[in-house]
Amino acid sequence: MRSRDVPASVDSDSEQAFSLLADETRLAILRVLADSPNEPLTFSELRERVGVTDSGRFNYHLGKLTGRFVKKTGAGYEIRLAGSNIVGAILSGAYTRGDDIGPVIVDPPCPRCNGQVEATYVDERVHVRCADCDKTILDAGIPPGVLEGYDDASFPVVAERFVLSVFSQARDGFCASCQGRMEPRLITTIDDLGPKDICEDAQAVYSCTRCSEEHIAGIGMAFLDHPAVVSFYYDHDVDLSQPHLWGTAWRDKPTLTVVSDDPLRARVDFEIVGDTLSLFIDEHLDVHDVERSPAP
Repeated sequence: MRSRDVPASVDSDSEQAFSLLADETRLAILRVLADSPNEPLTFSELRERVGVTDSGRFNYHLGKLTGRFVKKTGAGYEIRLAGSNIVGAILSGAYTRGDDIGPVIVDPPCPRCNGQVEATYVDERVHVRCADCDKTILDAGIPPGVLEGYDDASFPVVAERFVLSVFSQARDGFCASCQGRMEPRLITTIDDLGPKDICEDAQAVYSCTRCSEEHIAGIGMAFLDHPAVVSFYYDHDVDLSQPHLWGTAWRDKPTLTVVSDDPLRARVDFEIVGDTLSLFIDEHLDVHDVERSPAP
């Protein structure tokens, strides 16, 4: 994770917004309106559903929310997008719950040593690692609400699907935390000291320009939904629309070779049983050319 300098005006505006939510009645109002997204509620209907008998007190709290989190129309009161986002954060359990899970055995075996892979969920983070060589395959934060309703045996697949959705959003240029703009970049060594010919630790990094959110993954993750990559794996009976973060599709991870240093250009090679797909990319992870050998 990175820290960023946030403008004072943004801090002030955020503090003001969250100060409006420092009351159980106001949160209850948002929950009731979120439960009726297509049904504007009159003042009386809303007060009754929230369960506040004092009309003056209820009007005071509703007035604090109206404008930023609640919209008043001729038909009544409706929740705004900002209000829905607040309710969504509460329901995700990010601030209120945190049950540990695991270790749960994960298939297939470790790509480094062929040892047993295990997944655990502790302190709202999922950690997938090899129990034999201690290789970390995945380490990511996941709100507890994501796992609600699933048994422990299902948690690794659910966690994988969630992580894939976060990276998909990042590849599309949006931050999952604040909806800010994500900027992608290529680093060619684990410590980013500079490029070398064959980069075993090449990584794709997505950094939010608004908040401190940063996602780091192996270079293959950056092109999980590229049409050439999807087609390449599909020709080898692997459907990338299904979870494969630590499965068959990435067991033999793609390699990156630096083609030029200035500007930085590289080739990413995906290989399956003698078939190779090469993507030629720049420092911003944009694909400039595609080659496949032998041709399909």
